[in-house]
Amino acid sequence: MTSVTAIRPPHLELSLTVDRSEVSRARRAAARALKDLGYPELVENAQLIVSELVTNALHLTDNRLSHLSRDYVAQSRVRFQVHENDGHPAVEVWDAFPDEIPLVLSPGSIAEQGRGLHIVAHLAKEWGYVLRTDEIRRTWKCVWAVLR
Repeated sequence: MTSVTAIRPPHLELSLTVDRSEVSRARRAAARALKDLGYPELVENAQLIVSELVTNALHLTDNRLSHLSRDYVAQSRVRFQVHENDGHPAVEVWDAFPDEIPLVLSPGSIAEQGRGLHIVAHLAKEWGYVLRTDEIRRTWKCVWAVLR
């Protein structure tokens, strides 16, 4: 899969704290951004994709914070972006845990978790992840989805 990291500045960029309320904030922001970009018909699917990707990143970050130093915690916020990629809107969710690769699981029929990336794969034109190192040599993971 190809990376879809924006070449030009994103239409929307948010830094999210590790709090469940941030999922709804990201959903609302994505809806506004997609309407601004001229894709109101994609809002509903985009909000489902954003919910899954942001929830995964926040859950992972929250689980790992108790084992990290306070300095690292301050730098490990989740970042969220919406931009256009080759004429299609795309979303990106960045976290500071590149060792936790997103995997599509095969949950049992009664499992309460594990279906999120199935939803993303079904609703997105394509999706994937990429690792990037920033200017201070910290590696970030970006999970992205291009909307249909």
